[in-house]
Amino acid sequence: MGVTSSFCCTDRSGIRRQSRPLSTCYVDFHKPAEVTQQGGAQARLFRLLPVVAQQSGTGNGRRSLGSGGPEWLGKDVSSSFNEVDFYNEVLHMRRWLQQDPPLQPVPKLGQQVKEEEYETSQTPWGIIDFMVSYHGLARSCTCSWVADGRERHRVADLLVFRSPFEGLARPRMLHLELGPRSLALQARHENEVSTGILARQEGIFVDGFLSPPQSIPSEGPTLDLRGWSWGDNTQRRAKRLPLQRLHLAEALNSLLDLRAAIAEERFWPSEDSVVGNLVPGQAATSRGDIFLQKFLSAAEYSELALRAFVSELTKLIRAVEEVPVPQKWVQSSLALLVEAGVAPPRVGPIQPEIWVASRVKIQILGWSKSRLSLPEQTTADERQDHELPWKIYQHHVGRVLWESARLYFHNFCAEEWETLKVHIYEISKGNSTVLCTGTLNLCDGVSESCTLQLFRGEKAMENSMGWPSQALLTVKFLALPEPSHFAGLWQVRVDRTENLEVNADPLCIVLVATSKGGRHSMSHRTKEAPAAAQMSWNEEVEFPVIADKDGAAAERLLQALGQPARSTTPQALADSMGPKGSVAKHLPPLVMLPEEGKKEDVRTASIGQVAFISELRAGWYHSRCGLVETGHLA
Repeated sequence: MGVTSSFCCTDRSGIRRQSRPLSTCYVDFHKPAEVTQQGGAQARLFRLLPVVAQQSGTGNGRRSLGSGGPEWLGKDVSSSFNEVDFYNEVLHMRRWLQQDPPLQPVPKLGQQVKEEEYETSQTPWGIIDFMVSYHGLARSCTCSWVADGRERHRVADLLVFRSPFEGLARPRMLHLELGPRSLALQARHENEVSTGILARQEGIFVDGFLSPPQSIPSEGPTLDLRGWSWGDNTQRRAKRLPLQRLHLAEALNSLLDLRAAIAEERFWPSEDSVVGNLVPGQAATSRGDIFLQKFLSAAEYSELALRAFVSELTKLIRAVEEVPVPQKWVQSSLALLVEAGVAPPRVGPIQPEIWVASRVKIQILGWSKSRLSLPEQTTADERQDHELPWKIYQHHVGRVLWESARLYFHNFCAEEWETLKVHIYEISKGNSTVLCTGTLNLCDGVSESCTLQLFRGEKAMENSMGWPSQALLTVKFLALPEPSHFAGLWQVRVDRTENLEVNADPLCIVLVATSKGGRHSMSHRTKEAPAAAQMSWNEEVEFPVIADKDGAAAERLLQALGQPARSTTPQALADSMGPKGSVAKHLPPLVMLPEEGKKEDVRTASIGQVAFISELRAGWYHSRCGLVETGHLA
């Protein structure tokens, strides 16, 4: 199975340790391989279709799988030749640890893998479960794609992976670049806070967004500069620029904007399309209410998906901390995937939590500047050199977990929403400038049709004719059927804006709901639209209200974080959500508005993240030791 590669950079034995022979993939694929959708990666990905075998095996010693088997992707090795060594090492480790027995045979001792290199009883490598499943090299594959308006063909060797999109009808993928950004990082960390500050300065960048929501700008950033004439490769790179300006919290909030999946599902006819088919006693009288009897709302879907992400990120950070030797993973990537094309069922043989959890995935990838360090092959000097980059990588994974937990706490743990603010922004070359703001009090009696007067600062806005600038909304509270974690939700529909004095720049609207005392805040952003004095938006957003006020929301969050909350009383859980509670103090309010003076302080955020992760570690330790009475973070 081992085939030596003459072009691979891993043959530089004088610089790096001697490479293993490359493994050839054991599956036959149809040719040509066609290019498939990408989540922002620079290298092209090709869809590989297995050959349907007429018999159990083929004459060349490789097996063929039918159409019912797994889904496969190929990546041109010429654009990722510096990743081959890493993937090959992980492949041999998978085989030795027998983590993929149905697809990969375990080699005999002494053939390709030495027994002492992977001591399974002493070296936990659970992090491999989060890596993209690599299955070897497919030689001499004909690939086809369209570039600059012409169909191209090329014979290339492909790295073969199990598709991370497997089982998803319309995958949405947020592609984050994390870890240290330079191989020359030589500073030494003094403490956890200073390392956290350094990690935030290194930054986490959005490198790609597959199937983004409408709120993500879709306009090409080079349109005003005749970018259409620059070629496909330049256009693909240019489209990443608006994404890289997104803050992590904004990117996660956009990932969980699943309104499109629910809206599309409503168009499909069902047996319950008429009111007469409802069970007697049900309160639903409209088609929207009938739909919610069978399917989850967008807010309920987002809550379950975010909780699944928090649970998976908790497992990832625990796996990262259990790696036996520090790694130097530079500019690696973290991919968050969720189903964005199907509405989850509320009733049926599969519980909604299980349905959503099976369609939420986390993958780590991108090893062009990384290597896999093993305990037996890492010197003391290398351990010291890898210590700081590994700490930064851990802080970045911890930051994604912290931001996800903070987003869950503020979006889905509110007992009531007090005020709703409507901010209208002008978008000019990537910069957002607030144009005007309107405020609606949700605690008072709210009529279904609301007209908000818009203000710039404290001055009411008017057009040149003296007509007041207004935003017309449709607001109603909708009770949700069982089973649901929410008592109901506020449905806010932005119908149109009137009498705006605007420039030629496009506009967008950000709706922010705030709970009493400012403990919780939730925001939604509309798509960008060309500016006009009279604009029709027709976008609907939801702000959920929890059904239980005895701390069940905090318990769900703590369980996702792996905390031992079984012996904690409901009152203690409810107190933890209060202004001075142990959960709230580590998860400060979100800053989602792109205004000057609203930027989050780096040191304060780093201290909060370090304290949060430290509390989690203490809870994990007590849970592992069976000391559940402490109830950390509860």
